[in-house]
Amino acid sequence: MHNNKIKVEDIHLYIDSFAPFSSAMEFDNVGILVGNKEKEVAHILMCLDITRNAVAEAVNKHAELIISHHPVIFNPLKSISSESAVYDLCKNEIDAICAHTNLDAANGGVNDVLCKLIGLKDTEIWTPENIGRIGYTDSNMADFVKLVADKLEINDVNYIDCGKRVKKVAVMGGSGGGDIAFAIASGADTLLTGEMKHSQYIEEKEKGLNVVAAGHFNTEYPVIPSLREKIREKFPEINVTLFKEPSYMCYSVPVINI
Repeated sequence: MHNNKIKVEDIHLYIDSFAPFSSAMEFDNVGILVGNKEKEVAHILMCLDITRNAVAEAVNKHAELIISHHPVIFNPLKSISSESAVYDLCKNEIDAICAHTNLDAANGGVNDVLCKLIGLKDTEIWTPENIGRIGYTDSNMADFVKLVADKLEINDVNYIDCGKRVKKVAVMGGSGGGDIAFAIASGADTLLTGEMKHSQYIEEKEKGLNVVAAGHFNTEYPVIPSLREKIREKFPEINVTLFKEPSYMCYSVPVINI
């Protein structure tokens, strides 16, 4: 009899079809990071980070697989503590697929979803790794900051207003402070990212680049519901649950112009 059960490897191959794991940057760690590719899957939990809370939710939902953006194993492990997410995954026999920089760079990935969410038009690639996107709009800075906050459903945004109208926006969800030179070289007047170092804020202000830093979690999480819809469309027989870690949604500062 033909076995129509969906396996971890089937899901892994599907993600690979639109966000090739081979396209991940050299430093990255992606793919099936925990588990057995032959394991059958009826329920998936999807999240940005595989934390112990995420694994606990997967156990509660009877999920066999977690799909995340950030790798649950990034640096080589010298030990696995009983207080770690990796230990919890193994203990509960839950597999993990992580799609990181390959999903950043993919068509319809992190930055494409972010561009679409805030309404940027005519998007194009602007970084050497094909990760960042350029998009176009026409707004004053105050309205653009409010738009980003509204669309990401947050109250607090760090930003730098250099007095330029927002027309050409370089978009890099997560940490984009290291791509200042590429943003400026692209002709962008504004950088939308998640977080930057203090020195990078100073550099961008001195170089006259508007900045909106809306939080690492906030600028990357929108790809998770989008990825969920792809998975559900491809594998309608699988139940797919979203997990949004509440603690990551907290800010301690108001909207601020640095």
